[in-house]
Amino acid sequence: MLHMLLRPLCLLLLCCAVTLPVRAASAPDGELASRIAGLLAANHHGSEENAPQLRIRILTPATKLAALCEKPDLRLSGHPVRLTGNRSVIAKCGRKQHFIQVNVSASGRYWIAARLLKPGQTIGPRDIQPLRGELDKLPAGLLLDASKIVGRTPTRTLHPGQPLTENQLRQRWLVVANQEVEVVAPGDGFLIHAKGKALNNAARNERVRLQTRSGRVVAATAVSEGTVSINIDN
Repeated sequence: MLHMLLRPLCLLLLCCAVTLPVRAASAPDGELASRIAGLLAANHHGSEENAPQLRIRILTPATKLAALCEKPDLRLSGHPVRLTGNRSVIAKCGRKQHFIQVNVSASGRYWIAARLLKPGQTIGPRDIQPLRGELDKLPAGLLLDASKIVGRTPTRTLHPGQPLTENQLRQRWLVVANQEVEVVAPGDGFLIHAKGKALNNAARNERVRLQTRSGRVVAATAVSEGTVSINIDN
């Protein structure tokens, strides 16, 4: 008789144990994805107009996300050239560090060559053309801001319709190796002019090894077409 009375009580206790609520993740996926998108957007150094539209898909299982604190400190892991694809995000909760895997897709405006562009040619506004579309399958290092293209020169021949990327362009040389250059040496209330020979190529604000008329080699800085500046104390 006692056995028959205890059996329903045991079943009731067992049911209560099974249906205890599981603690929900303290950082919901939607909020987390939004914060990660903000991190990626902050890495975009162009204007607001050129900013791509980002879509974040969190790949890390919910069971691992549940271990995060309510407001983890987030930062991107590494410095990949490609904006889209799989990325790692570091989430720090106090002294604990977690890695979150995400997939990033994006759409927006990018730039293509409007005509044949050759090495050494200075790119002007009419040499490029904007397009809009999905960025996921386009080359890494895609340039989204025209100001990072105009005034530079191709490192190789670029064909019409070709998307423009960082590694295809460089700043235009202001001086080239073995070129005779104008040397300016500013001082306190005076400016010395002289001639010298550049020993390497240099774009604006880049360092130049300069050979003076006396044969001495000093460090200089390319400041304009065919002109370098040296520190008077060199």
